[in-house]
Amino acid sequence: MTRIPFDERLAREVEYFEKHYADEAARGIAPLSDFDRRRYANPKATTSYPREFYYHLLAPLAGKQVMEIASGNGIDASLCATHGAEVFAYDISSESIGMVRRRAQVNGIADRVHTQVTGLFDQAFAGQTFDHIIGYAALHHIPLEGLAERIYHRLKPGGSAVFAEPVINSHTLHALRRCIPYYFWQPTEDEKPLDDAQIALLAKPFPRMVRREFQMVSRLWPAFPGCWPLVATVHHLDKALLKLPFLRRFATVVVFALHRDA
Repeated sequence: MTRIPFDERLAREVEYFEKHYADEAARGIAPLSDFDRRRYANPKATTSYPREFYYHLLAPLAGKQVMEIASGNGIDASLCATHGAEVFAYDISSESIGMVRRRAQVNGIADRVHTQVTGLFDQAFAGQTFDHIIGYAALHHIPLEGLAERIYHRLKPGGSAVFAEPVINSHTLHALRRCIPYYFWQPTEDEKPLDDAQIALLAKPFPRMVRREFQMVSRLWPAFPGCWPLVATVHHLDKALLKLPFLRRFATVVVFALHRDA
């Protein structure tokens, strides 16, 4: 497979996400709902939903310093700050960072959200260390070579890196995905879901990892956004199915925390 030069990949990502977040921002930025503030404050470990488990791994956030990789539309930065964290969010897209800032202002937590436009982990808030380094659907957009060690050294002792990522561990599932959309929105040219081997490499410098698999049949939930009972049912079904180890390779999302020793 031909290796894509980093600068070329970076330029394509910038072009795509500048347009993507400009279009999203044009539709307006609403404050976080009371439901979402409560939902992600301290979710249970047994939740059926990947984003709730992501916040379970982060809780409690009060007083923590959090670095967010690829901050996107700013929802997670605002949620973390709402729950008491000081957030340092960066993204390759200036339009993304504009959304992060405006969303923080709308939610009244702008003093706890700091931003930077960059596509390079080492340049983001250089010289600072953090209690948590996080990313929701971020790592599959960026080169992973050497990233685990760099993340480890930018965590404070006892800190953790928490990620939620799309995955492909089954050749059968990969073939099926060629027949249906990978997302219900357009993927970028260079993004590539992770697999267990890549997650294991990311975990290598860390003494402990916690992980859970999500979304087999519930991967289709965006097709039914207005039917909450059906959405809940398929997520609960996946929770039951994914208790069986031999089915976990068919999950399409993995949420994991990498813990640095104290």
